[in-house]
Amino acid sequence: MSVLMFKFAERFVNGWISAQSFSDAYVQLWKIERDFDLLREDFPGLNECLSAIFCLADMYEPDEVSRADYELGDEGLLREVSNVLTSFDRSVFD
Repeated sequence: MSVLMFKFAERFVNGWISAQSFSDAYVQLWKIERDFDLLREDFPGLNECLSAIFCLADMYEPDEVSRADYELGDEGLLREVSNVLTSFDRSVFD
């Protein structure tokens, strides 16, 4: 399922999913995989990539007034998830 989470993050970066929807769903999917110990069955390096995206999604705060300095808004989440995806070596999927 982790490849699915990776593809879900790509859809977010490509504009198919809103930041709020992505953050809510991604956090829940990651916790399900964690609880069933599925994250250890990933391609090399994918666990770290997905965990980094989880941290970013967890730091998302849509309300600018309530947002702490370390939290991310829509644009910040998009930028940071894009950076994580760009740095991941996709050749492991081949």
